[in-house]
This record gives sequence, C-alpha cells and structure tokens, in this order.
Amino acid sequence: MKERLMERLHALFERRVRGFRVVNLAGCGFLVVLVLGVYAAKTDAGREGATISGVERQISDERRMLRLLKAELAHLEEPSRLQRLSSDYLGLKPVAAAREAPADSLVEVARQNGARKP
Repeated sequence: MKERLMERLHALFERRVRGFRVVNLAGCGFLVVLVLGVYAAKTDAGREGATISGVERQISDERRMLRLLKAELAHLEEPSRLQRLSSDYLGLKPVAAAREAPADSLVEVARQNGARKP
C-alpha cells in the first residue's frame, strides 16, 4: 500500500504538461496567487492609512475650532463687558453696599419681603 502511494506521488511529480512538470506549474500558480494577495493587502493598508490621515486632520481641525470657541467664550464672559452691556441695555447698576446683607440675616430678609417657608 505504501509503495503504491509512493508510485502515485512519483508519477504526479514527474507528470508533464507541454514540457513543464505539474508541480512546477502548481508552484508558479501558488506564487502568482501569493503575489496578488500581498498586493491586495498592501493596497488595502494604503487606503486605511489615508483614512487615518483624514481622521487625524479632522481631529486637528476640531481642536483648533475648540480653542477658538473657548477664546470667544472667554471674551463673551468678560465681567467688564457684561457690566457695560447690562448698564447700557438693561439699565442695571451695581448693588449699593447698603443693600448687601450677611448670610446669617437672609432668613429675616426673606420674611420681611413676604417669602414663605417651604
């Protein structure tokens, strides 16, 4: 049985098609498939690299926009600007020192102004 298997393998390796051994043709075919597979993987990796670059560029743009928005927010929340706008448009003025009350007397102030206990 073992001899018969060896004979078949030997016959397969020695078989020729148009002057080329079948084993050589199979090896060349495998090599072509392998080269095409590597080429496809490399192309896919290049595409992924381009996608990653695009996402990194987006992140950079978003960070720049975030810094810009934080700077604008800091400008809009400037106390001197808010004070000027509130006095110009709403007629509001700073509270006089005589109207300020300590934290201990807030309950009494609320009672005087008609506030009810919860």
